[in-house]
Amino acid sequence: MSYHDEEEGSYDPYDYDLHTGDPKADLAYERQYEQQTYHVIPEVIKNFLQYFHKTISDLIDQKVYELQSNRVSSESIEQKIYEIQDVYENSWNKLTDRFFKTSPWPEAEAIASLVGNDAVFLILYKELYYRHIYAKVSGGPTLDQRFESYYNYCNLFNYILNADGPAPLELPNQWLWDIIDEFIYQFQSFSQYRCKTAKKSEEEIEFLRNNPKIWNVHSVLNVLHSLVDKSNINRQLEVYTSGGDPESVAGEYGRHSLYKMLGYFSLVGLLRLHSLLGDYYQAIKVLENIELNKKSMYSRVPECQITTYYYVGFAYLMMRR
Repeated sequence: MSYHDEEEGSYDPYDYDLHTGDPKADLAYERQYEQQTYHVIPEVIKNFLQYFHKTISDLIDQKVYELQSNRVSSESIEQKIYEIQDVYENSWNKLTDRFFKTSPWPEAEAIASLVGNDAVFLILYKELYYRHIYAKVSGGPTLDQRFESYYNYCNLFNYILNADGPAPLELPNQWLWDIIDEFIYQFQSFSQYRCKTAKKSEEEIEFLRNNPKIWNVHSVLNVLHSLVDKSNINRQLEVYTSGGDPESVAGEYGRHSLYKMLGYFSLVGLLRLHSLLGDYYQAIKVLENIELNKKSMYSRVPECQITTYYYVGFAYLMMRR
C-alpha cells in the first residue's frame, strides 16, 4: 500500500485542500508557502510526515521481530522497504517541488511531536533536511547547518555501527547509496568552504580554527572503513567472485542488507575519497575485490555504477595507465 492508497479514503494527497480553482491564485499561494519560515506546518505536510514515520517505524518493528527470531529478511520486510522507497523517491520529491523548491523543510524540532519524538526517524529526516538545504536552498547551508549535518551523520553511523547486534533497520538501496554519496559530498563542500577565508568574519574563522575535527578527513575515512569492516564486504566479494556463497562468510552483520550494501557503497566511497585526495593507487586498490567488467548482485543503483567507472577511469588516467 502506498502513501496515495492509504490516504485515498480521506483526502487526495496532491489536492492539499489548498487549491482555489484559479491557477494564478494557487501559484501565488504556493509561492507564499515557499517564501515563509514554517511556523505553521501545512496539514498535508503533517499527514505526509506521519505516514513517512509510520512506514519507518513499522519496518523497524518487523525487523526487531525477525532479529529476535534469528531471521535475516522476509517478504514482509521487502514490502515495507518498497513502501519506504515510494515515499523517498516519489512523495518526498513531489512535495518538495510544490512546497519547498528553494526553501528548507520544517526543522526537526518543529515536527518532532508529530512523530512521537522518534529518535531514529528524526535522524533520517534530518539527513534529508540538510541534503535538501545543500542542494536547493538559496545561499546553501550556514556554518551552523554544516556542523549540525555532520553531527547528524555521526548519530546515524553510531546507531548503525555501535548497536549491540545488527541495528533493526533496512532502507532502500538508493537511499543507502545517497547517504554515502552525500556524506562525501558534504565533506568535500566543507573542505572548500574552510579554505575560502576572504568573505568570512574573524568570528567564523576562529570558530573553524577551534573545531578542527568537524568534517575532518580522518573521521570520514574512519566511518567508511568501519562500514566496510562491519559488513565483511571484502570477504563476501572474494567468495562471490570465486563462485561461492557470500552468506557463508558475511558474519552477524554482513548478512543483513543494511550492512552489506553500506559496506559495498563505502568501497565506492573510498574510491572517490582517495581520488579527491590524490591517492590514486589506494583508490584503485580498495576495489580489488570488485569485478568491474561483470554485473553482480550489488549492481543495483545506477548512480553508484556511474561513480565507480568515472573515478576508476580518472584514477587510471592520473596514473597514466
